[in-house]
Amino acid sequence: MNTATQLVVFLLALASIVGAGTWLAARHYQPTIDNLNNLLTACKTEKRQQGAAISAQNNGVAALKLLADQREANAKAKQEEARKSAQTEYAAANAVLSEQTQGEVCAVASAAFDDELRRERSK
Repeated sequence: MNTATQLVVFLLALASIVGAGTWLAARHYQPTIDNLNNLLTACKTEKRQQGAAISAQNNGVAALKLLADQREANAKAKQEEARKSAQTEYAAANAVLSEQTQGEVCAVASAAFDDELRRERSK
């Protein structure tokens, strides 16, 4: 055999060895690659779902915060309104407290209560 034929035979043998090695490697690693691709797809899907859930929760928290702020503002307004409307009652209570009384404590307290009750009913 001449050198050219030997070279062709050698190259064909080398190509068949490389091809067989590639086929064996693909057969060995392909299930692992397929499994990893499936896991990657599942992870991407889970990430999208969790992102949507987090976004919905953030929107809910923002809505609750806005509602809480509105309730706080309403409560402060009502509290100020109650404070203003109570000023007349505070003034009346201070007037009753400032009245000079003499005698036994229970009788004086009862008389003061009766006087205040009469004033309230006369309004």
